Amino acid sequence: MNRPHYLGAILALACAPFASSAAAEDLRALVAGVATVSSDNSEGVRLTMGYDESIAVLLQKDSPFVQGIEIEIKSPQTVIAAPGGFAYELWRRIDPSPDKKRFAYKGERIIMQPLPARAGYAIQIPVRADHSLRPTPYATLIPAIVEQKDFPFLFRLVPISKGASAEVESAKFQVRVRPLLTDEGALSLRLRYPEGGAERYPVSVTVDDRKVDAASPLLLKAGQHRLGVSSEAYRDESRSFAVEQGKTIELVVELQDTTPVLVVEAPDSAVVTLDGVRVDHVSKPSMTVEPGDHTAACRIGDYSLTRKFTAYRGKTYRLVLEIDLQVQEGQQ
Repeated sequence: MNRPHYLGAILALACAPFASSAAAEDLRALVAGVATVSSDNSEGVRLTMGYDESIAVLLQKDSPFVQGIEIEIKSPQTVIAAPGGFAYELWRRIDPSPDKKRFAYKGERIIMQPLPARAGYAIQIPVRADHSLRPTPYATLIPAIVEQKDFPFLFRLVPISKGASAEVESAKFQVRVRPLLTDEGALSLRLRYPEGGAERYPVSVTVDDRKVDAASPLLLKAGQHRLGVSSEAYRDESRSFAVEQGKTIELVVELQDTTPVLVVEAPDSAVVTLDGVRVDHVSKPSMTVEPGDHTAACRIGDYSLTRKFTAYRGKTYRLVLEIDLQVQEGQQ
């Protein structure tokens, strides 16, 4: 089988190993598989590719926790035993969309590098400018940002030596494509207002004592956090919550009106009045009252009591009618 020979291209890049093309080039590539990267699958996608094949990589939209993509290649023993036979390439802005049945594309080559003669090798590709990725002895970090507009991109293996053996031509590489996540998660906050309260009164939301806009999910460092919700019209609420790396936690806070509440505990036969107006404490034992001074009265038979109290916002008051019958023992 005749294969394209890339040795000259590799030598040309020896002094500048990372190359980027400004314009699209014609590309002929066999697509062995497609890997879609998302923060929901931190383990990534495992695929098998062969001699002179490629893998298309897609990035799921709205992936705020993904700061890079790692492509891990495990070479078969036949390839390790014949070093210098392969290079890898990365191509971005592939057009049309990669398909196993298609062979001709256009794209921009980002990098072309010899594949090291070792069992495992990893390439890390940043997808945001503020990434925290660093090269390691086991992973190469390419000095280029592959943004959302650059997807899909192709990872491609190409032969660079003549006269490959039949064993090398039939060799299969194990590839894993996985996301590299930031140390972040997100909080999605939903506030449930009392009936009619959403339009009347605004609220202030803080996370870790810092005022935030909770209209959209908040990116936060993984770990424990403290939420505070306050308003002149609703009771202050506070919650502790934990954010996991690469995940969004949804928190629902029920806002409580600060209008004072009066709870009546009295026999059904009792007559209860508030400021001279009778209230139906049997069907509605709990009711809101206006802030300020009030007079409550309870009567059952010939027995009656009257109490005055001042109601303050955010407070609950209990009106309890107790009738005590005692039998006492004494000396004759």
